[in-house]
Order: sequence, then structure tokens, then C-alpha cells
Amino acid sequence: MKQTETDSLRRLLVDGSRQLGIELGVEQQEALMAYLEALQQWNRAYNLTAVRDSREIICRHFLDSFAFFSFLAGRSGPVLDLGTGAGFPGLPLALLLPALPFLLVDARRKKTLFLQHVVRLLGLDNVEIHHLHLRRGNGSTKLIKPAAALVSRAVSVRDEVFPVAGELLASGGQLLLSATASSREGIVEDVASHEYLQLQDITPVVIPFLEQERYMIQIARV
Repeated sequence: MKQTETDSLRRLLVDGSRQLGIELGVEQQEALMAYLEALQQWNRAYNLTAVRDSREIICRHFLDSFAFFSFLAGRSGPVLDLGTGAGFPGLPLALLLPALPFLLVDARRKKTLFLQHVVRLLGLDNVEIHHLHLRRGNGSTKLIKPAAALVSRAVSVRDEVFPVAGELLASGGQLLLSATASSREGIVEDVASHEYLQLQDITPVVIPFLEQERYMIQIARV
């Protein structure tokens, strides 16, 4: 990648982060750019994300992940990213919140191998990668310590998140789901059918440089 392109991408990342109220330090910028480069390299062989353009990756993956930041800041306890794929939203959030432990779970080996590489590359000691297919009945045995928060943005909420959220979240924990305008209503309807989950709030979020409406759905484990 040419230096001029790198500088342009870094400015996009920094400007977008500021619009979300996040001031990236130099080390965080370097780590995120290294993450971006590694993702582009691995993506050529392993198809980790359908988004190929670097600017699109920053907007649709990095900045979209940063939208969770204000909902997690000040928390304690482990944060579980279920169906993390190429690491979103968990890995960018782990860089922003080094005091929080993050557990990144995905059922696809090629993606967890990539994430293990990035964790080593960036020297992240607050991230664990788990190659697991979590389903109803195995959450409490596969992940021993319940999560204080569960974040997800790329998996089927009805089929993959809600069935295991009661087992994976500690009592009083919170499920944070990034939803589009079209998916919001279905998620809200499905919450009502799960006795251990209770809708708390729906907050509109603006992702810099994207025109799509987004919402952060906050659900309590009761």
C-alpha cells in the first residue's frame, strides 16, 4: 500500500472516530492500520469479508464496530462477541477498551485462525479467540464464565443469538445488537418470546460516512 493511500485511510479512520466521540491514540491508529492490512492480505485467499475496498472496510466494519463503544465504556466483566467473523465488532472494541476482556467466538476455522494471527500481531492480551459453534445447551459448558455483555452485528439473531443468550450472559448482563431499520422490528418482536430477555432501549446511531439508518438495541438478561 502506497504511503499516500495509507495516510488517506488513516485520516478517514481518525475523522470517523472523532465523529463518534472517540479520539484514537497513535498506537491505536497503528494497530488498526495493521489490522486492516492483515485483513486485506488474508482476504485474498480466505474470503473473510465480502467488503474488499479499504475505505469501505473502515466505514462498514471499523466505524460500525466503534458504534458499540459508548454502550460498553465504564463496564467491567467479559464481553462476548458472538459470530465475530473477521473480528467485528469485538477486535476494534478490544483496542479501544484494553481494560475489558473480550471473548471472540466463531464457528469457522479460517476466521478464528485469522483472528489468532491478528491478536499475536497486535500483542493484545485482553482477547481470547474461541473456535466454537454455540447452540442451546452448550453455552455454559463451552464458556465457563458468564459474559457481562454480549455484542453481535452479523449473525442471525433469531437462530443464533437469542437461543443461547440466556446461558451466555450473567444475570443483569446486557445484549447489544446493531440493527438496520428493516431488521429492528423483527428483533423487538422476537425478544418477547424469550423469558430471560427483556427489551431495555433502542437508540438511533449514526455511522460516519454511511447513509443507512442504524439502531443499537439494548436487551437485559433478567
